[in-house]
Order: sequence, then structure tokens, then C-alpha cells
Amino acid sequence: MDNPEDRKRHLGFAHLSSPGLRTQETPVLSAAVALLFFLILAIPLSSIAQVTGPCSNCHTMHNSQNGTDVNGDGPYAALVSNSCVGCHTGTNNGSNTTPYVMSSVEPVFNVNTLAGGNFYWVENDNDNRGHNAWASNPDDTLSQAPMSYRSCGGGATSCHLSLSNAYSGPGDWNGRQGCTKCHMLAHDYGKPKGFHHKDDSDTIIDTEDEGYYRFLQKHTTGGGARHGVKGIEDHDWQYTRSASDHNEYYGFEGDRDEVQDTGNLGMGTLGHTMTAYCVGCHPYSHMEMSSTSGSWIRHPSDAVIPNTGEYAGAFGAGGGTGTYDPAVPVARASLTSVLNTVTLGSDMVMCLSCHVAHGSPYPDMLRWDYEAMQVGGGGSGGCFTCHTDKN
Repeated sequence: MDNPEDRKRHLGFAHLSSPGLRTQETPVLSAAVALLFFLILAIPLSSIAQVTGPCSNCHTMHNSQNGTDVNGDGPYAALVSNSCVGCHTGTNNGSNTTPYVMSSVEPVFNVNTLAGGNFYWVENDNDNRGHNAWASNPDDTLSQAPMSYRSCGGGATSCHLSLSNAYSGPGDWNGRQGCTKCHMLAHDYGKPKGFHHKDDSDTIIDTEDEGYYRFLQKHTTGGGARHGVKGIEDHDWQYTRSASDHNEYYGFEGDRDEVQDTGNLGMGTLGHTMTAYCVGCHPYSHMEMSSTSGSWIRHPSDAVIPNTGEYAGAFGAGGGTGTYDPAVPVARASLTSVLNTVTLGSDMVMCLSCHVAHGSPYPDMLRWDYEAMQVGGGGSGGCFTCHTDKN
């Protein structure tokens, strides 16, 4: 490779030369190019937000190589060489650059699971341990999502009633099933193309160009508005976690009277919050108060944690400020950076404060064993993180 042009093409810098410009590399330019090249190689993969590397890592042109199928269950749309679960099955060890949300052997919850937990328990233990995302494992008890009333077309195969049933209805969404009913929802109902190539390197992920937080983008809502979840993404999906090492979630208390009285739920009312996304399929879960008595009938979500009474000591708080606990995450009214504190009177309890998104070893996808929460038993964590005078 003695030709200077060949060297530039090999390094990917052939664009430095053009007709009319000198192509002879100077020692200074050569040194600068070499330094830049090696600096790029030195960047840890975990710090790169977009997918990088050879196209063949993810794509196959014909699902055929050397006379055999690249994937016997393929081919797949967008020329990918594996399915969602195929790519995301494995054991997290801190060095993997793909987040694993399904394990073939039982993982240790909150040790080698990620922020959303793991589908292992719903696939191998009990349907109430997580979301039944795949057609191979429909829920044996429930015919639709708990606290759901929406059909949105398609009847029993509506998007909002079940993840395991493929959507049957008009448009490009016909046939969509499983993971892509939550992740990679294109606003135009198109196929989930290109999300893994979006640049989510900003601190706060809150735009369509970035794919929104963890690719949680909703389809078109009332009035043509498009919403997605806003948040701060932890670099290793919370494989490591501490008060200062975790995801950050956006919350919005909103007009709760309107929510209760009109049933106007979801993204339109609650904005770019994780709770708003969850109530797309579980809308009744956000109708927490009785419209007649004003009493709580369901645990509140996206509700500010008071700095009064038993809650004044929540998260070990003193003077209104406690220590963030990744095992009981909170939502914030505004996002700036990863904070190691919880501010009572402004930070909120949300859906993910008690539940995980994929699955856990506990019933109802809870973060802890609810039946082990014994009033007066002297326990800690879980419910007692906020309800400090009940243990």
C-alpha cells in the first residue's frame, strides 16, 4: 500500500483529496490523521451511542452464506440477521455492548439484570412475572393488558390489548408483534427501520431524531402530535448502579382533575413521561382517585412525594433531601443530569418506581416481594422506602 491515495482510502480519509488539491501528505497531516485514527480506536464501545462497526454484524444481504442460512428462522425485515430476542439474549457481564434482556439460564435480579429486568421469569416461571411479549408464550390467564379498555382497531389483536398477539389491522402496522409494539414505534406506522442508527449521545434524550429514550416512541396521537419518552440513558443500561449511576426519568404531575374526570389519558395529557407511555396500554392504572369521594383507589403514579408526615423521611431524607435508590427510581419534573439525591416535594413516584418493564422474579413485575412487606416487621426498602412509619 505505497500509493498515498490507497493509504487514505484504507483509513477512510479519501475525502481529504479532491481535484485541484495536492494529494501528497505532509508529515504534519500524516501525524494528525494517524493520531485521530488511533484516538477513535481507543474510544470504549460502551461510550458510543449509535451502532458502529461492520454492517455484517447486524445485516445479511440474502440470509445465505457458504450454502447455509445465516439464521434458520430468517430472513427478517430490514435485512437484519437476527430477531430482537435473538440479538438480546445472553448474560450481562459488564463488558457486553448489547443489552441482554432475555437469559437462557436464570439471572440474579439486580446483579446481572439491567434496568428493565429480564424476560426469563415470565418465559420460564409464571405469566405474572413479566410482559408476555412473544407469540410462543401468550398469557394463560389474561386476555388483555391489566386495566386496559382500548381497542384502537383490530379487536382482540389490537396493539394496546396484548403484546404477544400480532396486530391485525390497516396500514403498515399489520403483523407487528412483541418487542416492537413498545420499542421503535414510527409515527407514520412504518416499519421499525433505522432506530439503532439514531444518535442518542446527548445527555437528555427527548427528540424524534434521537429515537427518544430507549427507542420508546409513540405513534401519532390526537391532533397529529407525536410523543416519545424523555430521559437520561445510563451508559451500561444500569448493569452497574448506585445513587450516582442510573437512568433518569421524566415525570409530570399534570392536571389530575382532568385525568380523573375525563379519562383523557396517555401521552396527550401526561407528556413525554414514562408513565404516559405505560398508560397507553394500562390507562385505568392512572385513574387513581374516586371522582366522588376523592379517596385513593389505586396507588398514584406521577404524583409528587410529599415532604410531610411519614414521607418526610423517605429515601432517608432529612430537610427534604434524601439519597437516590436505583431499586426505587423516581421521576423528575425537569432533567439536567444524573442526580444522587431525591428532593421531596418535587420528585415523583411513577410506574417504574415499583415495577420493571420486562420482568422480575416477583409477581406483577414488582421490584421486590410484596408479600414480604410486613407492617410492623421492621423491614426496609420496597414499600417502606416511602412509607417510613409502616415497617
